Amino acid sequence: MPVSCIVPAAGRSARMGQWKPLLPFRESTIIKTVVRVAASACARVIVVVGYRGQELAAVFDGQPGVIAVENPDWETGMFSSIRVGAGKVDTERFFVALGDMPFIRREIYDALLAAPPANAVFPVFDGRKGHPVLLDRAVRDAVLAADPRTGSMPGIISRFSVRELAWTDDSILRDIDTPEQLDALC
Repeated sequence: MPVSCIVPAAGRSARMGQWKPLLPFRESTIIKTVVRVAASACARVIVVVGYRGQELAAVFDGQPGVIAVENPDWETGMFSSIRVGAGKVDTERFFVALGDMPFIRREIYDALLAAPPANAVFPVFDGRKGHPVLLDRAVRDAVLAADPRTGSMPGIISRFSVRELAWTDDSILRDIDTPEQLDALC
């Protein structure tokens, strides 16, 4: 059964001091790496853009299976971007994979899809929940019904069944928020 993936990538990257999506990462960029891996596991990747949105959307223009959608309220926070992306989900289940987590591998998507079903399935390493998160239509409907300015994923997910899938390494936790993290992780 096909799944979609929402990649929120609308922020300004304030803690980094420079815009993260197009920063070099290995042989590519941070955002291209995240989207490439998500696209290998999902029928469609929905990249939610905001700050410098046209520039980021142009990166994926014409790429099969990838669409960019604009969040005009990106400054209100990530939940509003997830909500915009959820409005484009047309599959029974979907992932949310953060745009600054390029260490996530295809195997994580596959393992989450193979896990016994729940409304939300999280990979967990060392007692900490990571990404991507696999969600179902009931969670999508709750996200769409929530106020985009005050809603939160933890608040919504707390109302649903959650399954945790033990993962073998910290790739599901590693995001890149600061220059020091970029230097240390790359």
